[in-house]
Amino acid sequence: MSLDADYLKASVGTVLAQGIAETVAEQPDDPVGFLAQFLLKSVSDEKAEKELTVAKAADAKVTAEKAAAAKAAAEKAADTEAAKTMQVEKEDKRLANLLESATSSDEVFTAVLTYVRARTGASGYVMLTDLPEKIIPKKVEPAPAAEEPPAPAEGEEGYEAPPPPEEGEPPEPRVPFKPMAIEYVAATSSDEKVVIGKTLARPPAPSEEDGDDAPPPVLGVGEGVTFTGIDDYMGGAAKVFHVPDVVSNRSVKFWFMPRLGAYACAPFVDYEGDVCGVLGFDTIGLDTPFTPEQLALMESLGERTSEAMMRIEEGLSEYHHAMMDTLTAAYPKGEDGAYPAFAAEEGAEPMDVAVGALGLPAAALAPLTDADLKFLETRRTIPPAYLMAIKGVLALTSPSMAPELPEATWDGLKEAFSVGQLTWGTKLFAALGSFDVMCGAGDGGWEVATAMVAALETAPEDGEGGPPKDALAADASLLLGKVLCDWLVAACKLYGLKAEKEAAEAAAAAAEAAPPEEEAQE
Repeated sequence: MSLDADYLKASVGTVLAQGIAETVAEQPDDPVGFLAQFLLKSVSDEKAEKELTVAKAADAKVTAEKAAAAKAAAEKAADTEAAKTMQVEKEDKRLANLLESATSSDEVFTAVLTYVRARTGASGYVMLTDLPEKIIPKKVEPAPAAEEPPAPAEGEEGYEAPPPPEEGEPPEPRVPFKPMAIEYVAATSSDEKVVIGKTLARPPAPSEEDGDDAPPPVLGVGEGVTFTGIDDYMGGAAKVFHVPDVVSNRSVKFWFMPRLGAYACAPFVDYEGDVCGVLGFDTIGLDTPFTPEQLALMESLGERTSEAMMRIEEGLSEYHHAMMDTLTAAYPKGEDGAYPAFAAEEGAEPMDVAVGALGLPAAALAPLTDADLKFLETRRTIPPAYLMAIKGVLALTSPSMAPELPEATWDGLKEAFSVGQLTWGTKLFAALGSFDVMCGAGDGGWEVATAMVAALETAPEDGEGGPPKDALAADASLLLGKVLCDWLVAACKLYGLKAEKEAAEAAAAAAEAAPPEEEAQE
């Protein structure tokens, strides 16, 4: 019985005591029914409290799980953002190092295009304008001012008032170069085959017959919008030109089938502020415009490309000026303004005169090295006479390649230099300095060399201008081409005299070997 009593006390004793106390307090007409309702309500309240406790525990668990998930997501987002920031900083640092160490325009373009691809996913390409290549002027150190005795102060004996400043018209502002054509010279890997080598010309301006009131030219279908970006830049407008939806702009040039996307371009300039090229970017196929942040990035890239290109061109121009100083000292003009000619002794044999004439340019060229060709190697184009002189020289120093030289382009020659197919640089100048026509040097290349000399010395049939080689003598910056041309002409002349001498000797030997005429008749 005691166990049952303990059980009742533990399970219903408290609630029963509360129910009896409540019944006594209320003194209802039906105390048994009141007590029964109280007990039933107590059971219901206890159940509800247990359910509420369970629900609160479940809610607390869900809240905790959500908080943990949110914290994990925030940490992951923070890690992702940190990784992204770190990657951007890494790419920015890599670009800065590449631009700082670049020694050629190709290295600059590759660095910029690779960077844009990694940062934005966009396709990129570089277009160069038809701006003529320049030589940055040589830096001239100002001469130290001569020390003069101090001038008398105003009011002292000997004082002279300074002359009034001369009035004159201010100098005319420099007219910037207006690009009329662009050529694609570099692109991201997926676009190289599509665009490199392609060119676009600026739409023609109104003719004089149209008068001053004629409207500005309007870009036609597929004529390209890059010229608009160039003109906006030159006019002081935005430094980046953006077409958010290329399909809706009919002037956009598609080198492949039209697709959705955006186009943006950022010009870059040379040391005089002339637009020498344009960076182009597109999201064609991705159907997304460029964000303001990406456009700001492209503007920055245009400026950094300008800085890198100017630094490289300044260094290359220094090489050019150093070479010019060396070559000018070794190959000076005379008082008559003409380049040196071999002064032969009176009565000297033509062969000896030709040998001496070859020795002058050979001696001037022999000390030159690879560094003296750095500027020339980076030129996109060179004058036709310069190219012919180089081809003729190479025909004699690399005779095995002579058959391919007449049709070779300047780009083709540079590619052959890079893989060692043609004698070039220090080896070329050493070969020219030691070239011995009389010992048979140059065998196999004389036909091409003499053809180049003939072309260099032949004036155009229309009578306009002289022979192409005259252009080399007229432009002081082409002195290396002039010396190469003189060497080539002198070598071919000596070779011609040698051939005549050998032919004459062979004829004389044949005549001596023939039997006398009387013996032949018997």
